[in-house]
Amino acid sequence: MAQLPGGFEKLDKFQRLIVSRILRNDRCINSIKQYIMEKMGEYYVKSPLIMYEKIYAQSTEKTPIVFILSPGADPQGELEILGEELGYRD
Repeated sequence: MAQLPGGFEKLDKFQRLIVSRILRNDRCINSIKQYIMEKMGEYYVKSPLIMYEKIYAQSTEKTPIVFILSPGADPQGELEILGEELGYRD
């Protein structure tokens, strides 16, 4: 994190997070992740490994697979690889 001007160095990590939220809202999510990693560990901010083979195996024609995506998430490449492995590609 960059040095804060005006004597803000005496702030603790949570107070710095609040200042980050006020001054740089676009950097807030990254600051929150950093804070959580420092206080609780990397386990709580890491995305889980997605096993598309298991998801496919659990699906049927009556229970389809539904993806709820967040910004920046694009499973298309992994799904194409799974399709090729299962023989669904021309």
